[in-house]
Amino acid sequence: MALPLLLLYEIGIVWVNRGNAEEVRIVADIWLKDLIPSFGLTHELILFSVVLVVGMLIVAIEWKKKIRFHSKYPGFIILESTVYAILFAFIVSGFTHWLMSPMMSAQEVQHEPNLVMQLVLSLGAGLYEELFFRVLLVGGLAFVLQLAFPKAKVLMYVLAAVIGAIAFSAMHHLGNMGDSWELGVFVYRAIGGLIFNAVFLIRGFAVVAWAHAIYDVMVFTGFFSLLQGV
Repeated sequence: MALPLLLLYEIGIVWVNRGNAEEVRIVADIWLKDLIPSFGLTHELILFSVVLVVGMLIVAIEWKKKIRFHSKYPGFIILESTVYAILFAFIVSGFTHWLMSPMMSAQEVQHEPNLVMQLVLSLGAGLYEELFFRVLLVGGLAFVLQLAFPKAKVLMYVLAAVIGAIAFSAMHHLGNMGDSWELGVFVYRAIGGLIFNAVFLIRGFAVVAWAHAIYDVMVFTGFFSLLQGV
């Protein structure tokens, strides 16, 4: 169910980057794809390799969680993810406001004016950021820490999740398109990373990837600002 995000993003990013001197992509996407040539793969095989690896990871994750495909699932997953995205915005914003006042929410950050580009990047963020930070980074850290401290597996996973959330938030301040440093924004995203991690653990990769993507789309289209004004 997460594979449509991959296809929509890869097709969309090629389309929005046409004619650009420098290609714009999600940072996590670049990091993951930079690993592929190091294994000796040619440029022509990069996209195929990404599709194959991501697909296998998604299937393995969902299968391990005993989630089986059903024809009714896609609609329910998108609906469920939309609910999580809306709840995420209000819960994290409210908690951050309580923790840090005054604060600057992620919805108030200034972004590039190209809405189509931002919408495509939102799809990529849902897929690649969740794959990189929740599956690979947090999962990998938790695995290593739990090997080192087998009697504290839950604590080690929590520690890995916190480290992953901090890295997830910090990543959004990197590069030319990164946000300027604001402590409120950093805390907002770090808390968001922890919540995304909880959704991933409870509901699986497909749900958290779609929830993340839908959340970003709602932010860039001004949907949350509209809700807050109601």
